[in-house]
Amino acid sequence: MFKFNFDVEDDTEQSTDVNHTTQNHGPASVQAVAPDVFTELFLTDALNSLPSKISYSPITIPLASGTELSLPRRDLFDARFQLISQNVDDPDALEQPSINARSALHFLDAPSDLVPLVYEGGLKTWECSIDLASYLDGISSQFDVSGKRVLEIGCGTSIPSLYILHRIFSSPPSQNQTHIHLQDYNASVLELVTIPNIILTWYLSEAAETYRKSEEQADSPLELDISESLRDAFHQSLMTYGINLRFFSGSWDTFDLQKSCGSYNLVLTSETIYRMESLPSLTAIMRGACKAEGPKGVNDYLCLVAAKVLYFGVGGGVTEFVRCVQGSDEGGTVKTVWEKTQGVERRVMSIRWN
Repeated sequence: MFKFNFDVEDDTEQSTDVNHTTQNHGPASVQAVAPDVFTELFLTDALNSLPSKISYSPITIPLASGTELSLPRRDLFDARFQLISQNVDDPDALEQPSINARSALHFLDAPSDLVPLVYEGGLKTWECSIDLASYLDGISSQFDVSGKRVLEIGCGTSIPSLYILHRIFSSPPSQNQTHIHLQDYNASVLELVTIPNIILTWYLSEAAETYRKSEEQADSPLELDISESLRDAFHQSLMTYGINLRFFSGSWDTFDLQKSCGSYNLVLTSETIYRMESLPSLTAIMRGACKAEGPKGVNDYLCLVAAKVLYFGVGGGVTEFVRCVQGSDEGGTVKTVWEKTQGVERRVMSIRWN
């Protein structure tokens, strides 16, 4: 098990140790036999599984203009409470909780612990996802995401996609259809943090202003009541703003571009190059997402990777990633478009595929 400790504060921990260390502890009896396969998680099902109330905390995104944007993240202790409550309500789960439930509970307590093919860190907000959102803000005048097809790979708390949705929800409704697809290895990450964060981002945006005025919410400003009227208003906003959301879980090896409808204009990923063994499958899905035949109008793309230069103790990093991308005839070229050279070195890279 790898434990990644960085300086982005979560509900459950704050650490400044920048080394990756190998850990021998973990949830007993959680053993990875085979990677999870490609599965689509449907938004309606995820919304219906949410509790009646969720709590959240803000995270600050520095913008290119020098200002800051506050985005909401669901509190991990709140997600843990949901998972425990679901098990209590299910007598069978109490007697024999599933591997997914047991592992999710463990990693909600230790979101920095990574176990390959069991949990890949999606519950924690990692530094480079914030870098990627900031970079997207810097190029927003040159790359209008409205009407585009977007894929975020290894999305986790989905900060870059939340930034994109915030921009769309803060603009006048458009007739353009914008497709935003989010992938994470763990379905539980999509259910417990990704989708709740999207709802929270909508709720705090201009798109939900009418709903906020019409509904009396909880006394606490950092809690949101999940009611049937909220679900209806959220779905209506998605239609009004032309936003199509889809969610996929499972390993990159099994990702099915045909089922996700092919090519994308914008492919995003952050903090996903830490493990050398996974680089071939990651680069394959990125290349396929950019180059696959897709709907009419998908003829150009922007492929962005945000990462630390070196992941200590794990073996991955920028050098290995570049070597993997450029090491074959079907590879591509890598250009650094943003970097931080002080402290823990980080980069945002743009990929052009052959």
